[in-house]
Amino acid sequence: MTQSLSQAAASDGEGPPSERWWQHLDPRRHIAAAVGWAVFVLMTLGALIAGGVAASTAEREMRADTRARLVQTAGQTADALLAQVEVLLAAMQATAAQWRLDTAPAPTLDERLRALQTEQPALGWIGLQDATGALVAATDAAAPPATLSPELQQALRTPRVILRRARAATESDALVLAVPLAGAGQPAAGVLVAQLPWLWLQAELDARLRAMAGGVPMQVLLLDPAGRVLAGPAHVSGAVPLADLSEGGRYLLGRPAPGAERDAHAQGMGWQVVVREDAARAFARARETRRAVLAGVLAVGLLAALAVVAVARRPLRRLDELARQARAVQGGRRATVAVPAGRDEVHAIGQALARLIAHLQDEKAALARLNAELDARVASRTARIERLAQDARRAAVTRERLRLARGLHDTLAHSLMALLTQIRLMRKLGARWSPTQWDAELAQAEQAATEGLADVRAAIGQMREGGVHDSGLGPELQALLQGFAERSGVRVDARIDPAAAELVDERAAAVFAIAREALRNVERHAQARQVTLTLAPQAPADASGDAPARWQLTLQDDGCGFDPHAPHAGHYGLTGLREQAAQLGARLSIDSAAGRGCRMGLDFDA
Repeated sequence: MTQSLSQAAASDGEGPPSERWWQHLDPRRHIAAAVGWAVFVLMTLGALIAGGVAASTAEREMRADTRARLVQTAGQTADALLAQVEVLLAAMQATAAQWRLDTAPAPTLDERLRALQTEQPALGWIGLQDATGALVAATDAAAPPATLSPELQQALRTPRVILRRARAATESDALVLAVPLAGAGQPAAGVLVAQLPWLWLQAELDARLRAMAGGVPMQVLLLDPAGRVLAGPAHVSGAVPLADLSEGGRYLLGRPAPGAERDAHAQGMGWQVVVREDAARAFARARETRRAVLAGVLAVGLLAALAVVAVARRPLRRLDELARQARAVQGGRRATVAVPAGRDEVHAIGQALARLIAHLQDEKAALARLNAELDARVASRTARIERLAQDARRAAVTRERLRLARGLHDTLAHSLMALLTQIRLMRKLGARWSPTQWDAELAQAEQAATEGLADVRAAIGQMREGGVHDSGLGPELQALLQGFAERSGVRVDARIDPAAAELVDERAAAVFAIAREALRNVERHAQARQVTLTLAPQAPADASGDAPARWQLTLQDDGCGFDPHAPHAGHYGLTGLREQAAQLGARLSIDSAAGRGCRMGLDFDA
């Protein structure tokens, strides 16, 4: 009881059951696998929660970093664009400081304007206007700018960058630079005006964006104060202001951070720079990080679960061995289990299991002894019952013989004696009798003979109650059916195999008694119009004659029927039939229901 599990396994020559490697991961077969899967599920849930939190945090931080980068890029782009415009404005100021509108002739002014355009090719059109707004000189007289009266008055005092809006379908928006031109009096005598083409402005925006974006695809938009896109991608440029520059969250937006100097220039120029980036592209790294975090945590959880399974198998090996021994006890290959050493739960389970098995083994042995005693008692009682039954049969035969003897003595012998006496009397006194007296004596003798014949027939009828032994089961059943038909008036159909005439033993007599009882029940209760009796062999007898043949007796009527399973108080006909069939070792079946007659089947060996 206290030997180790390894010693017990060696002693009974049984190793652990062979399993596939994946069966070790089945939680229904191994506790270690169940523990490992539980750890895996818990770690997976933890990984999903932690990964979701980490990914959300990373996404928020990346969104904030992206917005900060966009704001920085927008500010740098606005500063660079403003710087370029200020460079051009400074060049125009330097040139205007060297000119005097009231002293230089017009041809000289035209040459100076073309020279300035040559030095600053970004200036698409350059011209001189006096204080009244009249055009004095221009690089291209065919395309003068529109009147800038309000802005011109301000440009006479300080340099201005003016966003000129188109006022007709033939005009277009323009970015105009205006600086005061020195003269003899104050304020200035005129204004040096230059117009920047929008292609230059768009190209300058794209160049600054490429230089500052660091290879990240971005878009830059130049907006007027009304929100209309002045420069930007082709699919958003137009006259209608955009209500949503992010286009439903598709893009992330960046605007320059507020600044005093930048705000002053922007207010003077009347534009606003907006940088935007595709949100899906911007957050692609966040999604990749989320997937990487989740995949990594799941992989770690799976490895941890496998490690738990591997580690847990060692302390649970004793429990597996105990289960293997329990299966061996169940299969009858062992009588008990070895109790594992220690003081843990496995030791307690093994100890309780060993006690339970020992108790069951003791009960099994006691039950076997009790069965042996009962078998001996049953054999003894059976032999005694058989002797009593044999004695009873002998006594019955003796009583029947005595009854027949008494019957013959009281009937046939008495009638024969009376007939013999009458015959002797007629021989002695017949010669002296008259014919009338002779006829009377003959009538008495005839009556005595008739009475004797009736007595003999009655005796023969009584003896034929057990006539199966003489004529066989088939003829007896035929005669039984004929008598039943004469008494009851029911039509009968007998289908009896001729070989049934050879059934003359006690079993045939018992079958005849069952059939007679069944017909008596039909006559009394069935209210049938037709009865069919079939007797035929189901399987032939053994050729050697040692094994009996299997016969089937079927009795079917079209009567009122009944429920064979319902109790019938005070009636024991069916009970008697079943008891007789059980004593015969036959199988009795009764199929009936209300309104559809009854069919009785009896399978017996004969």
